Amino acid sequence: MNSPIAALVWEIWQRSRRSAWVAIGCVSACALINLLILDRLGLTESSRAQFSPFFGLLMVMSFLFLMGIFNYTEFNSTKDWNGFPYRLFALPVRTWQLVALPMLLGVASVEVVYLAWIKLVWTHQQILMPEWLAVILGAYVVFYQTALWSLAGFRIMRIVALSFGGVSSIVVACLPFFARDNPSPWFLERRLSALVVGMAVVAFMIAWATVARQRCGGGHRRSWIKILLNRIADTLPRRRKDFASPAAAQFWFEWRRAGWLLPVCTGFVIVAIFAPVAWLNRHDPRDTNDILHQLFNMPFILAFVIGKGFIKCEFWSTNFSFPQFLAIRPLPASEFVAAKMKVAALSVAITWLLVLAFLWFWLSYWADTTRLTPGLAKFRMSYPHSWQMIAVLSFVGIMVLTWRCLVSGLWVGLLGNRAYYFGSAALQVIVLALVLLASAIWSDALDREIESRPDLVIAVVLRAINWLLVFMVVGKLWFAVFSWNKVSPGHTRQYLFIWFGATLCFLTLAILARPSFDVHRLAHLFLLAAFLVFPLARLGLAPGALAKNRHL
Repeated sequence: MNSPIAALVWEIWQRSRRSAWVAIGCVSACALINLLILDRLGLTESSRAQFSPFFGLLMVMSFLFLMGIFNYTEFNSTKDWNGFPYRLFALPVRTWQLVALPMLLGVASVEVVYLAWIKLVWTHQQILMPEWLAVILGAYVVFYQTALWSLAGFRIMRIVALSFGGVSSIVVACLPFFARDNPSPWFLERRLSALVVGMAVVAFMIAWATVARQRCGGGHRRSWIKILLNRIADTLPRRRKDFASPAAAQFWFEWRRAGWLLPVCTGFVIVAIFAPVAWLNRHDPRDTNDILHQLFNMPFILAFVIGKGFIKCEFWSTNFSFPQFLAIRPLPASEFVAAKMKVAALSVAITWLLVLAFLWFWLSYWADTTRLTPGLAKFRMSYPHSWQMIAVLSFVGIMVLTWRCLVSGLWVGLLGNRAYYFGSAALQVIVLALVLLASAIWSDALDREIESRPDLVIAVVLRAINWLLVFMVVGKLWFAVFSWNKVSPGHTRQYLFIWFGATLCFLTLAILARPSFDVHRLAHLFLLAAFLVFPLARLGLAPGALAKNRHL
């Protein structure tokens, strides 16, 4: 290399070239679809709008991969931090260059990819204020890297800062659109752009000062905030008794590592986002239903995201191997897996208790339930004798689905194979993208068929869904026999008992909640789907996967 700067650029490319190619592939695939399908087939505006969810999903994925390329962090277990790489401090390069290089590359890459999306993909949709969105994206890259490097030794605080930064960036991005209703000069795009750029410059100076202090041997792991929290924790009641069993000790250890994360994130989102929004819109009955739907969707989204780290042996580590500290413990692999599943269940229970508590306070004291009350009254009239049981079983089903989002890929995470782990996550995104693409391509044809022959189309679709569910149920039960045959009989009987109880609840819900006038005979579809909700087959592979990873 001719210079250290060129060597650093080459290192960033070599380390993250796969992610870069994936981001480029997302843009290229959508651009080809836009040019080959939308332009040549002469689709209507409504048909073109069907491709927006597909394009939006891949656009978000491309930006996520770009953020992963330029986070430029390195995990150091001896110092309990994940920040700017220490090995780069020995290079003959000034600190401001070490900090500015990944920041400039990140901002330039995000802006180039955003421009490609605007010019090659979103050609049939009107993008309002594209320059303002470009400023927000570039500034968020700077804020993101500053939070990663400045809060390297504070994992919880960094998660809170990144979460608050992501939410606040969305709120700030929407401010210029409020200028139409509120002619305040503070909402003008020009003034907000200057303010955001100035904050990005300040963030760069903070990152520069922080990394310079770390390079000179500063950046102590302890601070007055941490000391204060430790003193508060010392005054709280602590456990005085011994653990009843090694399994109980492992449960406590798993909870202290990552079990609290979902309830804490849920509480933070409720306090920082839902509570202020619900208060500001307390006189608008239309927003009550929207907030209610988003509130119920929020735990699923958080559980899906947190579950990608929860299923690994170490939540905070990029290393997928089983830690030696845990490998030498006198516990079988099935006990480790059982502890993770129990911690996930407790985490989900606390999460939904927080949601219900906020829901009760909100609906009881300041929410406008003008449009919500008729819907509840109609529900009670439709099921006059079983509406309470349906409500309870529905809540149980919601908790089970949230728990499934946390532990469904447990066997992949505990296996310790990077290819399997990332391949499983990529497969979920690919399947969702293909479903969105297929629904967008054939939406017009399906609409015409439904208008011309509605009864025939509905019958064919229901028959296809019926056979698909049958094959899925049979395949699940057949695969469960082979996945649980190597697990200890005690754990197998225990989990099968839990699965039978949960499935019985879903079957009861499917029977009680069936439509009173079942014209299309959908009851059997609900019964078949009830067998698929609670995970069974794949979790049986988790102990074997962990045992294999444990002996590597």
